[in-house]
Amino acid sequence: MIAANKPPRDSFKQRHHVAAFTVLEHFAQGLVHTARKHGGAVTEEQILAAVDGLRKNEELFDQAWAILQSDLESIKAREHAAVRHDPFGRLLVSRFDHLLEGNEAGDIEHGALSRTILQPFFKVIRMMVGMDMLQEIDREIHEIIEAHANEDDELRDPAEYWDHLAKAPEVRSRLNLVFARMALHFSDYEHRKKWLIQLVNDNMTKAEPRWEFTETHCIRLLDALFADVRKTLAVPEQSAELVARLGSEDVATLRDVVKCIDADVKQLSA
Repeated sequence: MIAANKPPRDSFKQRHHVAAFTVLEHFAQGLVHTARKHGGAVTEEQILAAVDGLRKNEELFDQAWAILQSDLESIKAREHAAVRHDPFGRLLVSRFDHLLEGNEAGDIEHGALSRTILQPFFKVIRMMVGMDMLQEIDREIHEIIEAHANEDDELRDPAEYWDHLAKAPEVRSRLNLVFARMALHFSDYEHRKKWLIQLVNDNMTKAEPRWEFTETHCIRLLDALFADVRKTLAVPEQSAELVARLGSEDVATLRDVVKCIDADVKQLSA
């Protein structure tokens, strides 16, 4: 079960919480020791002196820095790693890989998305969904893959395996939750669409010739990303499960977002 609100104990946020409070506890202990030496009172000068003492104790910050550095390297790796080495990343991209250059969409000149979009795409996902949920689902995806690693399944052929995995109910439900969370950020649809276009263009790796992520690209991308959310909302039993996870107000917001995307897609086709 994916935690909707409370982060798991070993989450990104929780690890940094523990690291920060380790430093604060040492600081507090130093102040308590100083106060006991001076009749229970600590002056402003003594507090500043305690801070200076902490500054000189480099080992005190090693644990906090190691945790921060590890997580930053993990984030950087997700940004730059080839998708084929990142199961969860590949599954996320599977929602729109048909729009990427070299696949069904053809080449860039005919409207395909440049593969330089992948780095800003993962940045958008992190910003909108949050590292806690992404890390938890990432862990669950790996567990699902490991659970089936020894099965004699002809669909484990590399050419077919990823498509098969993306359609597995337990995987699909997790991906659907990720994109439902993302879709909620488009409640102010026109404003958020412009924001997304700007963010993608500002964060793409430099390439020649320069490729621009346009509104047309954006509409097609959103249509693909939220396709399963749309299908879920159309089935009463499945939409009821989404209400149980997100609440009725959020599901109503999802319906409005999908309507906006549908209107955009219709206008593109006109």
